[in-house]
Amino acid sequence: MIENIDPVVAKWFACWERGDTDDLPISDDFEHTSPFGTIKTKLRYLEIVNKNKKDFLGNSLKVTKQIKQEGDVCVQFEQKNKNTGLEMTVCEWYEIEDNKIKRIRSFYNIGNAEIKG
Repeated sequence: MIENIDPVVAKWFACWERGDTDDLPISDDFEHTSPFGTIKTKLRYLEIVNKNKKDFLGNSLKVTKQIKQEGDVCVQFEQKNKNTGLEMTVCEWYEIEDNKIKRIRSFYNIGNAEIKG
């Protein structure tokens, strides 16, 4: 992992690697946009995460690049999932306010993947 990762983003990655989704540093009005669409609110996001734990947990995440500008952070990382065997490169833009992630835009190739929601 590269040095000097934004601390809020570092906590996001650590929570995912530990499987501690209840401690994700996200705001109540959190919004996550990915190739699967947009999920609005922390409550709804965690509901979907909990329905898809097998696919969402078990990842090792290695940040390879980071760009920071004021409250925005962009990272590129390698994701490997021990449960599904999925490996991919992901790029995510994080909008951070008050030490919480308010919005993420996530870019990756989903192939034929599906999530339950």
